[in-house]
Amino acid sequence: MSKVLLLTFAAYFLTALHNGKGWVVLTEETNHVNTNGDPNRLPDTTEPVSYELRIKPDIKNNLFSGEVEIVVRAKQYTFEVILNSKNLTVSSVSWFQDLKTNRTTAIKDYVYEHRNERLVIKLEKLILPPRLYKFTVVFNGIVRDDFTGFHKYIYDSGNSSRWIALTQFKPIYARRAFPCYDEPKFKTPYTISISRQSHHSALSNMPLKRSEFNQKNDWVWDHFETTKPIPTYLVAFMVSDFDRNSINSDHIAMHTRKEYIEHTKYMMGKAPKLLNGVEKFTQISYMLPKLDLVGVPLLNAYSMENWGLNSYEEFYVTLSDDSQTEDKIQGSMAILHEILHQWFGNMVTAPWWDNEWLYDGICNYLNYYLTSVIEPAWDMEESFVENVHQYALSWDEYDDTHPLTFAVSTPEEIVNAFDTIASDKSAALLRMLECVVGEYYFRTSVNKYLNDYAYMVAGPRDLWETFDYVLYDADYNIDDDVTVFKYMDSWTNQPGYPLITVTPTSDGFFKASQKRFSLSYPPQTTDDIKWFVGLTYTTEAEIDFEEVTPSVWLKPTDEHAIMPVLEDSGWIIVNIQSSGFYRVNYDEKNWKLLLIQLITKPDRIHVLNRAQIIDDVLHLCRAELVPYNYYTSLLEYLLMEDHVTPWNTAVTGLSSIMDAIRRYPTEYSMFKEYTKGLADILYDKLSKNQIHNNSTKIGWSKLLTWTCNMGNSRCIKSASTHFNRWMKGNEIPAEMEEAALCVGMKKGDIVAMSKILKLYKTTRSPSQKKIILRALACTENVRTLLSRLDLMRLDVANRGSLKSFKTICENVVTTPEGVKALIGFLSSKLDTIRSTPTSDDLNKYIAVMYSALAPKVTTDDDIIIIDRIRRSVKSADLKAVLDDIYQKIESNLLWMERDHKKIMKAVIKM
Repeated sequence: MSKVLLLTFAAYFLTALHNGKGWVVLTEETNHVNTNGDPNRLPDTTEPVSYELRIKPDIKNNLFSGEVEIVVRAKQYTFEVILNSKNLTVSSVSWFQDLKTNRTTAIKDYVYEHRNERLVIKLEKLILPPRLYKFTVVFNGIVRDDFTGFHKYIYDSGNSSRWIALTQFKPIYARRAFPCYDEPKFKTPYTISISRQSHHSALSNMPLKRSEFNQKNDWVWDHFETTKPIPTYLVAFMVSDFDRNSINSDHIAMHTRKEYIEHTKYMMGKAPKLLNGVEKFTQISYMLPKLDLVGVPLLNAYSMENWGLNSYEEFYVTLSDDSQTEDKIQGSMAILHEILHQWFGNMVTAPWWDNEWLYDGICNYLNYYLTSVIEPAWDMEESFVENVHQYALSWDEYDDTHPLTFAVSTPEEIVNAFDTIASDKSAALLRMLECVVGEYYFRTSVNKYLNDYAYMVAGPRDLWETFDYVLYDADYNIDDDVTVFKYMDSWTNQPGYPLITVTPTSDGFFKASQKRFSLSYPPQTTDDIKWFVGLTYTTEAEIDFEEVTPSVWLKPTDEHAIMPVLEDSGWIIVNIQSSGFYRVNYDEKNWKLLLIQLITKPDRIHVLNRAQIIDDVLHLCRAELVPYNYYTSLLEYLLMEDHVTPWNTAVTGLSSIMDAIRRYPTEYSMFKEYTKGLADILYDKLSKNQIHNNSTKIGWSKLLTWTCNMGNSRCIKSASTHFNRWMKGNEIPAEMEEAALCVGMKKGDIVAMSKILKLYKTTRSPSQKKIILRALACTENVRTLLSRLDLMRLDVANRGSLKSFKTICENVVTTPEGVKALIGFLSSKLDTIRSTPTSDDLNKYIAVMYSALAPKVTTDDDIIIIDRIRRSVKSADLKAVLDDIYQKIESNLLWMERDHKKIMKAVIKM
């Protein structure tokens, strides 16, 4: 039988099925479930080849209209083409044109599947693989105001209001702007056209190719060059009346509102250095003809890595030489992070959202790494350990945590997958990998990966195998039976991390064993998870804190590993510079030797290991692995500590105990007095300018505020003096600003509160805004504050203010009065929460409040209310989040019930 007859027979047979009862079964099996068996994924019957997208916004009426011409390739015989679509009205779908024969196939129907966010286009006849077909969908939608999809933002500019309209499609919001294959594996070229009025301008991923002017209605169509193959979430366009700044027509330009364009000079000088830093690291030149950096005039605006069109909070592109160092650090890192994504995530893309953590982690780690190369005085290595490494450890120490790679399917699961585990643990593991293979092979492997998978999709396995190929070619052996694939697979596909227990052997050596570390109380799992662990160590006899490449390996099949050291070598420290993602415990003798060293000459131990020891010991106490007098004895050494990083680690730990022990008023009072003694030591050091962090005072503000909050009289007096001078028009020193404003808020003066609120609304510095938010939370009249801050109005909840809302909540609950006030505020919304389904954004606000309260609630009355709120929510997704948080409340209560007397016994012995 000829090929033509076979095709004719197949077409006839399947058409008959289509018109009969048997087709229902066939479509369910082949067209509505993809090859992975996931009904939430698009089927593998077709794939996009190109898009031509035309969008015409009508901002005045909050609408837009559009049409998209899609060329698809049939991969299977099918009567259906399925796209993602949400909140769009489709007015027509054209007939399908076979690009080889120009014959057309009629549309039988098109329907919207609300549950799966899909547009199902049903055809009268089969389309055949591997033919290409072209069709057009005409649609319209709403210009959103929730910072997703194609949305607008209205902002004040002098005496008038202005707007910008722009896109935010990550992770799955492109479908809210046009029907598309809204999955990251579909990387497709786009030709984009945007309509605008003549007094506005439009931007997109690529440079402008040509403009069409309509003199009759004063509208313009801007047609942009075709993009490289990109996933839908990186498609970007924007309409505004912003001004543009570039240097010598360079391909880098900054865009912001007219009144701030002159303030972009500092970052215009910085941005090429940041871009060049990534080019040097990757050995791959920037791959697009232009890079637009847009400053969005929104507090706590998201940053977004759209290929060729990055968006940032406005302040970060309008810094100056006189800006505070902390603002310069935040600004440089914000811009560098999205520039890094042009290579990691844009040029090479994860096939699905369960692996997106890889690119977030790479960008997070390289952001610190490259910033430290460009600005070595900023101490980014120490900042990484404190803000990323330690933070990730604290998130990942409960039994119910999830591995980096875990299945996500529904839209809600995809959105919620972007958490601290994804961004911070992944970054810490990549730093750990660099320490294992060394800087040269790390960079070589990453660069080969970029070249091998350029403009394609690739995941973690592809990266680990690339490392192994590079090491094999270089004849570099990590250790027997240790490959990068095995090593990283054990860390990314399992939750949690190990505790390494180091004990002496009878023959003068040390042995190390591993067990999953957990603070869940009572334990929720008995999983015997083990990892490939590279051990680094040094001893008192041969101090070397620079060698971070593991010299001993502890493997999942090993009962223990031996670390050969000389007899009488003194103390041993494992995990040099916190290079490994694990905690360490020692025998009593070694802990005592380390304590003696810290009390006598702490500088002999690397600053990152001093911070590590403080952090590890507290968590070991909580896990009942060492007594609390180890911790209180260790804190004595702070009298000798002149570096900000160990102090910040100590303050974080002391604050967590104080929050939990508040349930027991007598013990709380005693522990606060003990902590005040440490605060007095710290203030002496700060006032004498002893605390250092190389050339900057980064971190001082937090420490000064803590000493004041702990009741140090000299700190309060100094802060009060600065505040009173500020009320008369004088400036406050940057490091004292938060402490001074906090003291001012505690006075309860409405005039002072009004002036601080005014400063909050007028300052452009994000770091100053955060300082003011934290200071506002110091008031003892919390209810008045909540009534005056729009940030606390749930009826105006939006993504733009969520970070500020979180800052307020987390600082309001630092006092018992604030906890009561926030519980009262949340419980006042209980009837609303019970009676009506809440929106996605409102769910986030409720979760933020609940999370802020979780470590702070202590009284039975408060716990009853918190439990009632959890049980009252309608949303199943929100209830699951609150249930997880509540488990940590119960765990903290059980921890303190078990340990509050032990803690006080250790304190009293001091």
